Amino acid sequence: MNQHKKNNPYLLYVGNSCPHKNLERLLRAFNVVSKEISDLNLILVGKIDYFYKRTQKQAEKLKLSNKVIFVGELSDEELNKAYQDGLAYVFPSLSEGFGLPGLEAMKQDLPVISSNKEPLPEIYGQAAIYFNPEDIQDMAKKILEVVTNGPLRERLKILGKNQVKKYSWNKCSKQILEIYKQIL
Repeated sequence: MNQHKKNNPYLLYVGNSCPHKNLERLLRAFNVVSKEISDLNLILVGKIDYFYKRTQKQAEKLKLSNKVIFVGELSDEELNKAYQDGLAYVFPSLSEGFGLPGLEAMKQDLPVISSNKEPLPEIYGQAAIYFNPEDIQDMAKKILEVVTNGPLRERLKILGKNQVKKYSWNKCSKQILEIYKQIL
């Protein structure tokens, strides 16, 4: 991930760019934020496909090409480093099945700024700051709140570490095994 400016802080998004992921509004919110914090970048991680190319065109239209970096897919090691070095993870989704990338961010001590659409508040609990994903100004406001408030970011890191402990494949498999035992 050597494409980003190493000295610049960045927001991170990991996932695809399908319309329900709401990246077009994220770009517009980031445009508002970048006018206040000029050295902030937005790094988008995901397979470069039709929707990502469309998102790239929107970034160009908004004159954000030098601040929004599309890195494509990353190895596990590179992805972990991206989570560890980021300033915050932004998850603007309009609908979601579970929201695993936010938990991955929490596991790597990256504060999460998330859509308030279900099930995300249920999954992330108090360990994230939430915004209305259809409201660009609300999204920008919440991003600015986290980016400019170091104590808030530190609190979110601590809450995130505790929240992610609620979810593990080991715990899940044990619970499923117990359900099977009860059925049989």
